[in-house]
Amino acid sequence: MCEELYGVIGVLRYRHAQKRFEKRKVKKYVQLGMDKIPVHRERILDGCCSILLPETFVDMELTSDMVGYRSLWTPQSIKTTAAEDAVLSFGLIPMAESGTEEMPVSDKLEKLRQDMKRKWTQDVYYGTGQVQANGRKAAWMDLKSFSARGSMYSFIFLFEIKGETVFGNFYCSFEQYLIWKPVMQKLIATIEFQG
Repeated sequence: MCEELYGVIGVLRYRHAQKRFEKRKVKKYVQLGMDKIPVHRERILDGCCSILLPETFVDMELTSDMVGYRSLWTPQSIKTTAAEDAVLSFGLIPMAESGTEEMPVSDKLEKLRQDMKRKWTQDVYYGTGQVQANGRKAAWMDLKSFSARGSMYSFIFLFEIKGETVFGNFYCSFEQYLIWKPVMQKLIATIEFQG
């Protein structure tokens, strides 16, 4: 009787593991405009998490990195396309200093959004939303900003890992936002957490 029960338990565990694996399967491509671009899983933030990224994204060169991020806060991970026409960065932000460490990630994003609206009044703020990323919430917002290069589209998102808040920022020329916005919403849903 016990042997039969152990056998049934083993079969159930095997089926459960198969179903979990099938649920984790994702498309090996992402639709980017008219093109299908292969994606790969990339570890970020010292391996604390990973995300599916188009294979066209590579690590930004140090010189470009230093020119683009001259402030005291530089993201820990910066990815860009070969032409550097789209950039994605990740960094841990010191939320404890702002008194938001106990807030849900959606409230942190709303506070950030209101602070940005006060500081950069010329920017045009669009939508906000949330996606589930491996059972955790990731909150996002998008906006149009203006720079020396012209109009830029930004897709900003926050999620939490190991008690810290991760700030993600994707930006490209505004003309490409209709292509990139749905892609970014799908990609942040592929974030997986280690530990």
